[in-house]
Amino acid sequence: MIKKVLLFTLLLVMTNAIYFANNITVTSYVDKSTVSLNELLKLTVEIKSDEQINAEPKIPQLTGFQIVGQSSSSSTSIEIINNEMSRSVTQSFTYSLRPLKIGSFTIPPIHTKFKNKTYRSKTINVTVVEENSNIPQPRQQSQKQNSNSSNNVQIFLQARPSKSEVFVGEPFTVKYVLYSNKGLVGLNAEKMPEFSGFVKEETFQTKNITHTLEVINGIRYYAYRISDYTLFPTNASTYTLDKMELLCAYEVPAKNFFDFGTTKRAYIQSNTSTIKVKPLPLEGQPINFSGAVGQFDIKSELSSSQVKTGESVTLTLTINGSGNIRMFDPPTLPAIPNIDTFPPEENDELYQPDNISGKKVIKYILIPEEPGTFNLPAISFTYFEPRSKTYKTIATKSLTLSVEKGKITPGSLSYIRPQDIDIQGLDINFIITKNSITDYTLVISRAWFWILIVLSLLSIFAALIIKKEREKLLQDKAYYRARISNKQLQKDLDKVKSALKQDNISGFFVAAENALKNFIANKCNISASASTIQDITAVLKKNELSKQDIDDIIEFLKMTDSARFGGIQFSHEELEGKYNELNTILQNLSKTKFRKKR
Repeated sequence: MIKKVLLFTLLLVMTNAIYFANNITVTSYVDKSTVSLNELLKLTVEIKSDEQINAEPKIPQLTGFQIVGQSSSSSTSIEIINNEMSRSVTQSFTYSLRPLKIGSFTIPPIHTKFKNKTYRSKTINVTVVEENSNIPQPRQQSQKQNSNSSNNVQIFLQARPSKSEVFVGEPFTVKYVLYSNKGLVGLNAEKMPEFSGFVKEETFQTKNITHTLEVINGIRYYAYRISDYTLFPTNASTYTLDKMELLCAYEVPAKNFFDFGTTKRAYIQSNTSTIKVKPLPLEGQPINFSGAVGQFDIKSELSSSQVKTGESVTLTLTINGSGNIRMFDPPTLPAIPNIDTFPPEENDELYQPDNISGKKVIKYILIPEEPGTFNLPAISFTYFEPRSKTYKTIATKSLTLSVEKGKITPGSLSYIRPQDIDIQGLDINFIITKNSITDYTLVISRAWFWILIVLSLLSIFAALIIKKEREKLLQDKAYYRARISNKQLQKDLDKVKSALKQDNISGFFVAAENALKNFIANKCNISASASTIQDITAVLKKNELSKQDIDDIIEFLKMTDSARFGGIQFSHEELEGKYNELNTILQNLSKTKFRKKR
């Protein structure tokens, strides 16, 4: 029995290994697309699989380059999502290439073989220029883009519409992806697109700075998914999509052992995208066309095929497909003799992630008045199909409803149709049979009257005070920020305490730095996002803060910066000490009377 179990386990492991090993990808990229004769080009080949495999890349003959160095490494990552474990093994092979001559060259696909199958990467274009020449940077894909040539920083934001030409009402998606060859540590949305001329639905918006890796034109970038939109055009015209504007922060490596490095900011705009919206053709457009654009099918069903007179039955109509499901009206139900119908109830169900596919469910309430067998006619529905550029009419199948005689009849009081309800006898008034006129006293002599007058005057006085305070808050930004500084500080300190409780070292120092910077920014009326150590030092000196307090603040900020990026480990007791140090600094700042900056 034990031998059988071991044999079964071995066969299962071998089967999984064979299955996993088939999922193999080969990716190649270089560190730069333009190189001079006196530089080395770094070519990296990555082989990814679900299990460790014995495979090496086959480097073809390279025109214009000579391989002068080689190294390799391997890494394994494991993810558990919804209780399902996935494993990924990456083997990296790095080659140092020396350019042999000037010109434009193509590095051909690099391949590897495993189990009689060949896996290939894409080609890479590289330009070799003269020695000591000014090497042009790769073409930027935004108009206002920061690029640090000394650090070879490349950041651009791409707007990716799924279509360039659509019809009125035809939905399409736009995805915004930020690419950078440096890891980002901060991201702030300066301006989000409005999309005038479209009905907009935001289907995704990033909450965390997470990335994937993508190779574009032979260069590997960190890809940050920012936002996804589904747009429904409302008018025929040619539109230029609004640009998205972001403020990004990236790390600048340390220059020497005593330099902890710093961060720099880059202002990024997305590229320009043009969408042509065409009108729906008038030729062949049916009279009953309700504005549906896409591809659909339709079906209908009854909640019951047998009822009694006076009882209700539900006719459910379901329109399934992809298109502007929320934008069109439901089909009109044909009149059915001896059956009362009521206005339908609609419900739209859209499917993620783009909200283009889904279904519209329409429910009609039917109440038969007479017994018998009724044939419910087919319901037709017309939509415009962009793929064929034609109008199509589809219909449901006819249904049969059997009605028996019930206790409730159309003439009884228990059954009243909505259309039978009418207001009659507007000239008839109730006859007064009892004298209800009594003696009265003056209202001014009652106590509640004067209490009401006093409360009204107090309300007016309070409203004037509130109005004056609001005007002061709106006109004096420094006063407003000083008023909210303590509330903001309490929120920031709650985040610090939460990170301390969880022993989250990185989160603790990020929250502590933000709490201190935000408090200083609100007190001094400066921008928190632009408050560098130099800015903070200058503004504190301007407000005549003591040298000791300024030194304590600067040392604390330097410590948080090095703790976040230096990989230093702290015990829980040490974090509590840093928290107490932060509290001391904040208490000293609270006692300081800052000058107002208008």
